[in-house]
Amino acid sequence: VSGQASGPANASIPSVSPSSETTDDPNVAPPLPEQPVATSVDPMDPTAEALVPITPEMEIEKLLADAQQQIDSRRFTAPASGNALGTYRRILEIQPDQPAALEGIQRIAAYYRDAAQQSLQQGRVDESLGYINRGLRAAPKNDALLSLRQEAQARRAKQRQQEAQRAMQEAAQRERAEQAQPDQQRNVEEHQIGRASCRERV
Repeated sequence: VSGQASGPANASIPSVSPSSETTDDPNVAPPLPEQPVATSVDPMDPTAEALVPITPEMEIEKLLADAQQQIDSRRFTAPASGNALGTYRRILEIQPDQPAALEGIQRIAAYYRDAAQQSLQQGRVDESLGYINRGLRAAPKNDALLSLRQEAQARRAKQRQQEAQRAMQEAAQRERAEQAQPDQQRNVEEHQIGRASCRERV
């Protein structure tokens, strides 16, 4: 029959992507253009103004999340490549009075203060001083840490004095023992000579 399209009835229809699809139906809205995805802004890119810039508030929010992860991982002041103290200080560079960052630094100082007190009570003076120094790295003017450092330094000086006294006493005991050994040997020799003389008389 003329006028009918040649080819099989079940011929496949070429696929058309939604972005390229057109319609003449006034009741059907045309497809919306794809929106650009916001990425890091390149100031040399002429289209950069169309992207959403990263605001200081957004950067602070991200840094606070990073600091919390570092706290949870007990990365308070180390390693240098990523620790909570450094992250909080980065926040304060953006906003010097940022309350969460200020509070976070005080929490770090309080943690090392408590650890130093516990070590000092258990007689581990050098360990206590290590904690104190880390706490002062976070809060150099913290009165509690400064007071603890004075106490720990005084205890360490006393310990070293006691160790020096013990060393002197031990050295004196060794010297007396060495001096007494020849006298004992001489007494033994004299005793042996005396016994030999007695036998000769008999």
